[in-house]
Amino acid sequence: MKHFFKLTILASVVTALIFGLSAFKAKQTSNVDAYSIQFLSASSEVSRGSHDWTWVLTNPNPGNGDNGTLQDVSHVSFPLSALAEAALISAEYSYDGINWISVSISMDRDPAIKQCTSVDVLKFDVGTIGSAPLYFRLALAEEFAVNPYANCYIKTGGGKNGCNTYYFAGIGGVKVD
Repeated sequence: MKHFFKLTILASVVTALIFGLSAFKAKQTSNVDAYSIQFLSASSEVSRGSHDWTWVLTNPNPGNGDNGTLQDVSHVSFPLSALAEAALISAEYSYDGINWISVSISMDRDPAIKQCTSVDVLKFDVGTIGSAPLYFRLALAEEFAVNPYANCYIKTGGGKNGCNTYYFAGIGGVKVD
């Protein structure tokens, strides 16, 4: 009987604790489906000896981050597999999908997203402007399979929504022979 009484008290305390802690809300970040990252193409550029991957990022509801609007993206960071990192030739971005601007292809930690990840990333230190699209292109020396669940980290401007993890169709960790 004494054992049953102790278990009943313990169960009551645990239940009360669960209900009490559920009243606290965790800090919410922006919806992971808020920004749109679309895989446009993976093509072989025989003349350049590369396999080019292109994506576009858009902000469908630009604003100051209040009332359901989304702040401009400050920058985007892409982790790559060791094989993809070794095959990386170049990285570029564009605001029109025609005129491309090269960025450094060094992989490093991004202190601005340390709450999201501690892995090395390829950082595109460029962001969105309102609803205008932002294109990204990577050139690799090898051909890779598509990973439908690749991830990247988006840092928003102004710090309201912080750093967010996004999943999209990206470069897989497996080479295509």
